[in-house]
Amino acid sequence: MFNPSNESNAQLCPSVLLIEDDPTLAQDLQAYLGSEGFQVRWVSGIQAAEEALQSSFDLLVIDLKLPDGNGADFCARLRPYSRSGIVICSGNSERGVRLDMLRAGADAYLVKPIDPEELVATLTSLLRRLAPARTSPLLPSAVPSMWRLDRVQQLLFAPSGGPVSLSQAACLLLALLFSQTDRFIGRQDLLAAFASKSIDMTGPRLETLVSRLRNKVYSDSGARLPIRAWYGRGYTFTAHADLI
Repeated sequence: MFNPSNESNAQLCPSVLLIEDDPTLAQDLQAYLGSEGFQVRWVSGIQAAEEALQSSFDLLVIDLKLPDGNGADFCARLRPYSRSGIVICSGNSERGVRLDMLRAGADAYLVKPIDPEELVATLTSLLRRLAPARTSPLLPSAVPSMWRLDRVQQLLFAPSGGPVSLSQAACLLLALLFSQTDRFIGRQDLLAAFASKSIDMTGPRLETLVSRLRNKVYSDSGARLPIRAWYGRGYTFTAHADLI
């Protein structure tokens, strides 16, 4: 247990951003973690979390299902820019879901109802593992709008500067991804969007388009395009992005 009454320890109290839309659960966890020496800030959704992350936190505790997005997609988008320890919480105990969350960038996965003692033990374990990085949990590059898409000129600007010229299909793909709050779009929604623009697209052609786009962006800018494929489901853009 961290002792918040000790002045030297108080300066080192681990900071936690709790992202949970159930106010009763959130307040209970906030109180319990506070009693264990953690400094906890609670927000109820992804938009509020993005605003809170203008400050750095040692640890993030993220509910899987949130009112304005998916906790796993938010984790995947945040992971490349954050040194914070990330715990995903969900009522789903299926092995496949747990593995997906770990692949998305979570350091741990807890099944609801959450045992507060288990949460504290998990957070404490993460702090031990992440100790060398605690002085700077959020990398300096973790700022919005790292990637920018100009739909009129069909240009993609990478963090390194770009620009990368795009085909109509590639520009539409990125525009659809960038316009989603959680940067995820389903495979069928993508195919329907292409059809509405009279672009002949099938599942295999979509996979080829994504592969060629990754190669082109890397060739032209030296940056790796952070598009993640969810087999049979769709795609997520896992970095900050803006439409211009």
